[in-house]
Amino acid sequence: MEMKDQKLVVIIGGGLAGMSSAIEAFLSASKAASSNENIMVKLLDKEPRLGGNSAKASSGINGVGTKTQVQYGVTDSIDLFSADTVKSGKGLSNQVLVNKLVGDSKDAVEWLQSFFELDLDVLAQLGGHSAKRTHRRPDLPDGRPQPVGFGITSTLSKWLTSTSEKSNGRLSIEVNSKVKKILKDENGKVNGIVYTANGTDTEVTLPVSAIILATGGFGGESGDPEHSVFLKKYASDYLGLPTTNGQFATGDGIFLGQGVGADTVDLDQVQVHPTGFVSSKDPNSKTKFLAAEALRGEGGLLLNGLGKRFVNELGTRDAVTDSIWKHCSTHTTSANALHKDNNNQSLPNKFSASRAYLVLSKEAAKKFGGGALGFYAKMGLMNKSESLEDLASSIGVNVDVLRNELLKYELAKHSLIKDPFGKSVFPASVFDTEFTPKQLDSLSKALKSEEKLEKVLESQMSEFVDKDGKSSLLNGEYYWGVITPSIHYTMGGLKFNDKAQVLNQNGAAVSGLFAAGEVTGGLHGANRLGGNSLLECVVYGREAGRQSVSYASKL
Repeated sequence: MEMKDQKLVVIIGGGLAGMSSAIEAFLSASKAASSNENIMVKLLDKEPRLGGNSAKASSGINGVGTKTQVQYGVTDSIDLFSADTVKSGKGLSNQVLVNKLVGDSKDAVEWLQSFFELDLDVLAQLGGHSAKRTHRRPDLPDGRPQPVGFGITSTLSKWLTSTSEKSNGRLSIEVNSKVKKILKDENGKVNGIVYTANGTDTEVTLPVSAIILATGGFGGESGDPEHSVFLKKYASDYLGLPTTNGQFATGDGIFLGQGVGADTVDLDQVQVHPTGFVSSKDPNSKTKFLAAEALRGEGGLLLNGLGKRFVNELGTRDAVTDSIWKHCSTHTTSANALHKDNNNQSLPNKFSASRAYLVLSKEAAKKFGGGALGFYAKMGLMNKSESLEDLASSIGVNVDVLRNELLKYELAKHSLIKDPFGKSVFPASVFDTEFTPKQLDSLSKALKSEEKLEKVLESQMSEFVDKDGKSSLLNGEYYWGVITPSIHYTMGGLKFNDKAQVLNQNGAAVSGLFAAGEVTGGLHGANRLGGNSLLECVVYGREAGRQSVSYASKL
């Protein structure tokens, strides 16, 4: 049989969304070849290597009903996951897009686990989630960490590279290649791109049948306020804040889509993640290493400069960030003074010197994984204290205040008091040893008195004395770092539908144009849940891959 004319699907952007798109497009094109379709797939990225911001992801990928959830007996449901996502979005999330994300989440996680043999068998409950549904990788047997984002992106990148080498040109990858413009015909169908190939300045015009935009968001603009476009126009208050994004995240795909009539949505919705690490080696750096949300998901606490909690650590990202701005910018604390960011002086007052301490107990650290903590320590991001006294001294707070604060947390964990910040999930004890029944009974009786809580705590100190006459509450290891809110994700972008088609201002599909990942808008609304970004990349990346090949095959 004679093959039909050659057709080309181009994916622009090589993060997880782009790679998922390319893989699914290639697999779909391979099936189409049996029907005499001759569809080629090309992946372009302006950076020297694939991965994008996806490679930095550290908390995991969400999934409901996965074999891992079943293995650990987790109670969860599609409806619960959907409700959590919509609640986080504060009424701005498109329910149809959410339904697709959540409904395909099991298949997305298990695709990574089965097709690529990725071990995603550690579960955590992150902020804003009602169940343990965020999957990440365990440490290796020798203790080395396996960062989930890097693990996924490097695995998919290797698959693409290996497959392209033996595909007889049906799959190709070009890095250092920046797309300048999308072309369309007189009927409004996209039919080409103009790009600079392989690091040169020479512009190449390439005819195409379909395009997938997977170029990410514009959070990297914060590091270069002078040349900012989207942040300056839609979220100028955040200009100058540190960012966890690579400098490559400049909204390229939004520009490209707008050039062929694509509509946008929610460009003013920018997520400031509560916990970007302040490095002791370079505290004034405008690019922050993300303190994984899983650190709090496994029991990490947030303390202000007085050594006191001020928020439900498992609240949504926007809620935790707002609390840091509210409670951690008014005190002259060692965290603020030691890590003062001179570049922040032009920011609004509520953003100035907003620093907090992230503290993990020995149990929380074990749950999170020693390998990753060791990596953070080598990077100058986390420190280890050998006792509560050592911790108090290191962060410059009164040890009695700190002890009582942790004791109140432990009382809430044992349901003896209500947590003042509404926390209902307590992943780990904050002390080295669990309370004995006798200690709990004594505390319970004392709490029924009319005395104020602080006096009750002081009166019970004799219950916590070890054989050497020292307070047992002062024992134990602690791991801590300084964190600050940092621009992390841009919820707004190109308007699209659940078939990954990019829409114009009339709500109709821009013929031949698809999109996936952070370049799109309307899914996450006003606030994205942790673990939904990697999920979005896989779910909508694969959908874009399938739909683009289906579209091209009908031309």
